[in-house]
Amino acid sequence: MRVDPKTLMRTQALTLIGRTAHAARSAAVSYFDERTTMTHSRSTTIRPAFAWAVLAAVLAASPANAQTPPAAPDPTPAPEAPKIDVTGFVDAYYQYNSNGVDPLLRSFDVQHNAFSLSLAEIAFSKGVATGSRVGFRVDLNFGKTADLTAAFEPAEDGKEIYKHIQQAYVSVLAGSKLQLDVGKFVTPLGAEVIESQDNWNYSRSILFGYAIAFYHVGLRASLPVNDKVSVSGYLVNGWNNGSENNSGKTVAFGATLKPTSKVTWVGTFMTGSEAPDANSPKRSLFDTTLTLALTPKFSLMANYDYGKEGEASWWGLATYAKLSPSDTWSVVGRYEYIDDSDGGFMTIGQKAQSFTLTSDHVVAGGLKTRLEFRLDQTDDPFFPDDKGKLEKSQTAFLIGLVYSFGGKI
Repeated sequence: MRVDPKTLMRTQALTLIGRTAHAARSAAVSYFDERTTMTHSRSTTIRPAFAWAVLAAVLAASPANAQTPPAAPDPTPAPEAPKIDVTGFVDAYYQYNSNGVDPLLRSFDVQHNAFSLSLAEIAFSKGVATGSRVGFRVDLNFGKTADLTAAFEPAEDGKEIYKHIQQAYVSVLAGSKLQLDVGKFVTPLGAEVIESQDNWNYSRSILFGYAIAFYHVGLRASLPVNDKVSVSGYLVNGWNNGSENNSGKTVAFGATLKPTSKVTWVGTFMTGSEAPDANSPKRSLFDTTLTLALTPKFSLMANYDYGKEGEASWWGLATYAKLSPSDTWSVVGRYEYIDDSDGGFMTIGQKAQSFTLTSDHVVAGGLKTRLEFRLDQTDDPFFPDDKGKLEKSQTAFLIGLVYSFGGKI
């Protein structure tokens, strides 16, 4: 059976076009359809050479057979620099002392019958990590609390130099875990801190204000052994002195144990020469704190201090109970017993007790208010009243207001 030349040419063309892109195939088919129609109308036979020439032109013009080069990959963006954390707060209070004068045995809430700006703080910090081994922290303080914190500076102008810098240190990560801090940092001693909103009560305990240091200047090393144990070591000028007052140095060693998520124990021992004469008896202190989170709404805490310098010693115990009925309200009770009968570093010279009850309310966002009642007592008359007489007790009512904020830059 004789095959029609037209039919043969159409079959060969369609086979070749099928290997190309859809656009080229459609164009070729359309062209041959047109030529076939023209051939029928003219009753003539298309020449094979001319048809192959047309097909070659179509295939050459089509990019379908060409390998499209892959798009160039986007350049890898440079890693973003670690962010700097910025935090701050403003802390104000009003206090009324039943004795009619400024209260004693207080750390920072020291004014009677006055609206007082206790502290305004702004802090900048960048932590360390294996990908960013150098960090820092700077806490800038303003207000009466800043003056009181720096009141023990030994240099004549030390208070003015250091009072606005609560902390300022550089951090370096050595290896995978060991962090070294050099500069000024707050003390590891005690159960409380300078910032009132980070404590269970608004007013600080007698132990915090009179039995321990506020800050140190020197070197600190911290090593988290695992998620349950961490240790630390300190080599510093001494207690509350940015500038050195003798040729000696103070050393300290600490440990933190967290056997379970509900139990935290912290212990620190510090010793060194604190008097202007480095050959004077060393001041040594052991401080320990135990915290028990018994339930999500109820926690207990205890802080014990024992200090000794020469023949004088002092010790004290503070206990705390915190009940949180809701996320925005908690009630805290604190009881303290102090024995400074030797009149050592605490300068009280007798035994004292303190009862504190604080109601803590989160108003909205970073705004917190605290209502507090406090009773301080001593064995012998110690507290002055507005008539110049010494009393064995003082009773104070306080309302504190703190607004906190934070972010990254």
